[in-house]
Amino acid sequence: MKILIIQLKQLGDVLLSTPLAENIKYFYPKATLHFLTSPKAEEIVKDNPFIDKVLTLKDGIANEIKTTKEIRKEKYDVVLDIQRTGRSKRITLLSNAKIRAAFKEKNNLFFYNVEITKTTHGYTAFERLDILKAIGINKPKRVMPKLFFSKETEDRVLNYLKARNIGNYFVVSPTARKPTKMWAAEEFGKLANTLSKNFNLKAVVVYGTESERAVAEKCASFIEDPFVIEKPLPIKEFAALVKNAEFSLGNDSFASHVAVSQNTKTIVICGPTSGWFLENESTLLIYKGLSCQPCNKPEKCPYNFACYRTLKHTEIAERVLNFIKKPSSQLRLSEKV
Repeated sequence: MKILIIQLKQLGDVLLSTPLAENIKYFYPKATLHFLTSPKAEEIVKDNPFIDKVLTLKDGIANEIKTTKEIRKEKYDVVLDIQRTGRSKRITLLSNAKIRAAFKEKNNLFFYNVEITKTTHGYTAFERLDILKAIGINKPKRVMPKLFFSKETEDRVLNYLKARNIGNYFVVSPTARKPTKMWAAEEFGKLANTLSKNFNLKAVVVYGTESERAVAEKCASFIEDPFVIEKPLPIKEFAALVKNAEFSLGNDSFASHVAVSQNTKTIVICGPTSGWFLENESTLLIYKGLSCQPCNKPEKCPYNFACYRTLKHTEIAERVLNFIKKPSSQLRLSEKV
């Protein structure tokens, strides 16, 4: 059986789709599995031992036509379209696969011949496993997302830290792709400073793009003796950085998904959205606790994001401190959920 998974973007969504690949290889070890994504997200699935080949789709209609031709030549038995955008729908339809599957939506039947009703609710990565019913996997393993990298990558990051005299540390990620998923940089910095002093750890402040540097620097200005990375790290190097950290502190964003993928203790400051993380002994979700939260409709917030704006570091510091102090078994809890 030859299978193609389509998840073009966003970065977090691509990472959250990796449990699909692990399940397919577990239940069908002889299957050939390919993954179609964007060039920017390629590093997330590259080197994944459960994926045999990574295909990329660049922007533009010419590239879509070229990629569609490549996919037709592969002669897939199954295409699982997790994305369900105009591009992914067209590619799925034109793939000529015997099974063209997606989650059930209005006006989907033209593109797919198998529609799956989503019955799992809660953690997005587990919800997506329902699509595997299209190929007879009705009780998938609830494995967590994983991002793989080489020993050379990890050594490069460790040498980077050593050259800057950074020993034990934790990672602070105060930025996010969307402003609606960002807690105040000042509060991030003050909480990080409290954690740094309590655990005698260096706070390593990171950011995803050059445009986010100002937010990272503002956050760092409230931390005693922080280290702000000189420039954004490539995805795999960032994963290695987080893997070797004592813990990670971030928003409901890609950086926190990467921390989870490395089984690093992760504190996620949540605002209007939910469902993107699973809370367990390795991951702590912090909400302000407003009656309207989570609404999952940040673009329509009538309260000027009070869930973030009114959340102060002082009201959550004790909970975070206790979470970090609590011993972790370092075992993935996904099988117990």
